[in-house]
Amino acid sequence: MVCYGPRIGTIAVVSAVIYVLLHRVIGTILHIAGLVLQVALITCVAAAAAMLLVWTVRRVQRRRAAAGACTTCRFRCQQSLILRPQAAVRRPQPAVQLPQPAVQLPQPAVQLPQPTGRSRSTPELGTAP
Repeated sequence: MVCYGPRIGTIAVVSAVIYVLLHRVIGTILHIAGLVLQVALITCVAAAAAMLLVWTVRRVQRRRAAAGACTTCRFRCQQSLILRPQAAVRRPQPAVQLPQPAVQLPQPAVQLPQPTGRSRSTPELGTAP
């Protein structure tokens, strides 16, 4: 088999000549690509830091809520919100209770038919009386 492609030495020499002629353009392109990568990296790091901060705050709130602390204000609570056993306070019962009906009234066995359709007393639209 015969290979019609250029040899590796020829490819290296042509690449070196192209680099020497275009090294400023290549450098500018690489600088632009580097700047874009830096901006992307800084943006991703800032977003990750914001997400970490939000996650940490939410975790602390959940832990405080599980312990019975207040999670809605910026001040530290003086007491826990967990209810401690206390003496039950009984409210007085009303003096008069309403009597309950002893007998349920029976429902009517026959139901009257409901009118369907239009009634004749209302004129139709578009007609004169």
